[in-house]
Amino acid sequence: MEEMEEKFQILDSEEGDVVIDFGNKTFKLSLLVSLMTEIILNKKLEELNNKLRDHGSGKLPSYDESYWSSAGVDCQILKPSKNWQKGKIRMKVSLEFCPEEPEIKEPESPLMEIQRKLNEATS
Repeated sequence: MEEMEEKFQILDSEEGDVVIDFGNKTFKLSLLVSLMTEIILNKKLEELNNKLRDHGSGKLPSYDESYWSSAGVDCQILKPSKNWQKGKIRMKVSLEFCPEEPEIKEPESPLMEIQRKLNEATS
């Protein structure tokens, strides 16, 4: 089980139109992630705040959903053996995929290597 866990990779919804096929239905990854983010942030933040309140932790700051998913919300974090660090925090929804067969990478041709080196030298 642990070996399979290591093979899961986050699917990047910014990586063009990745399509997911569930056998009889196909979905664009970007649409799935967008709708999941909308549902989680619009509907579930209130539920999360209720759970936090039940645990005596107060509630998250109230911000528009776009702040939580893109711009980020001002905060500070404290890591073990470190000082407080100011910054922003945001929530991301992601899907992960584990291929049954690993993707075989084509070896780079000698011409591609020469072209890459020329590009590096001229940039």
